[in-house]
Amino acid sequence: MSGYFALDPRPLLPEDHQGTRVLLMGALGVTPYIDRALEVLQRAERGNDVEHRALVIARDGTVAGIALFGLLAGTDGGARLHTAALAPGVESDDVGERLLRAVAGEVRASGARYLLAEMPDDPAIGTILTLLHDHGFEEEARVPDFYRDGVALSFLRLPL
Repeated sequence: MSGYFALDPRPLLPEDHQGTRVLLMGALGVTPYIDRALEVLQRAERGNDVEHRALVIARDGTVAGIALFGLLAGTDGGARLHTAALAPGVESDDVGERLLRAVAGEVRASGARYLLAEMPDDPAIGTILTLLHDHGFEEEARVPDFYRDGVALSFLRLPL
């Protein structure tokens, strides 16, 4: 299915509105994490916000991948990956790689030296965590039982 999406990642367009929400709901479902992802998406859709940006890979109204990211306020050279998600059946080695490489390039061009992802270590978002680990993010710290008993906050870092 990835060959169909052999496109470069691009910024959000108005026609991505429904597709991005379908993808995020599929990736995050009915979890405590969907509300924040949708909030970041809405801010990215407004544009002109260096802390809330988005790149997508989409074709014919279907969004195959999305990354929500931005510069990390109060840091010297930090950027944050809020979340990234791929549609079912889309290959991480292809679409995921292009998407995360494009995010890294965008934030590097803005002066970032690293990309930080603060993620719940929760099986409910296992595909997102796998995507990040597969593409170079490494756990740098964790806070046990942060979200609830047994669900830690994991700080994943990708040097740029």
